[in-house]
Amino acid sequence: MNKVFEKAFQKILRFEGRYSNEKYDHGGKTKYGISEKVAKRLGYDGDIEDLTIVDAKEIYYNHYWKNLNYHKIEDIDIAIESFDQAVNMGPRTATKHLQEAYNLLSDNEIEVDGIVGAVTLDAINNCPHPFELLQLLNIIQGIKYIEIVKKDKKQKKFIKGWLKRTLL
Repeated sequence: MNKVFEKAFQKILRFEGRYSNEKYDHGGKTKYGISEKVAKRLGYDGDIEDLTIVDAKEIYYNHYWKNLNYHKIEDIDIAIESFDQAVNMGPRTATKHLQEAYNLLSDNEIEVDGIVGAVTLDAINNCPHPFELLQLLNIIQGIKYIEIVKKDKKQKKFIKGWLKRTLL
C-alpha cells in the first residue's frame, strides 16, 4: 500500500467510520462504508459489525484501489475523488462520472462504459485540465445526489452528509 492510497483511505474514514444500519439507506448494514452484501461477495465471511479497520483497508485496497485501476491515475486528487465516489456510489457509477467529466472537457471523447481501462487511463492521465476535471467530478456527483433525492424523498435525510463529499 502506498501513501496515496493511505490518503484516500483516510478520506473514506472521515465519512464512513462506523457501523450503520439506517432504515432508508439502500446499502443496508454497513461498516467503514462496506455493505454486508459487498463484503460477503468479496469473501468476508464474518458479521459486518465485526469487520475491522484492517479488513476494510484490505478490501478497499485490493478490490477498489488496485482492481479498479485507481492506482494508475497519475493525478492524486482525481484518483482519491474517484475512489471516494466508488465507495459511496459504486465503482461503475464513479467511473462513468470520471468519463463523463473528461468528455465535457475534451473534443476527443471516450466511451462511457464504467471501466477504467487503457483508453480511460490514457485520457485522464493526459488531460490538460486536471483541476477542472476534478471540479466536474464533484459537480456530477452533486447532481446525482439531487436526482436520488428527487426520485425518493426518503433519501433526503442523507443529502447533507452526501454534499460534504462534493467539496474541493
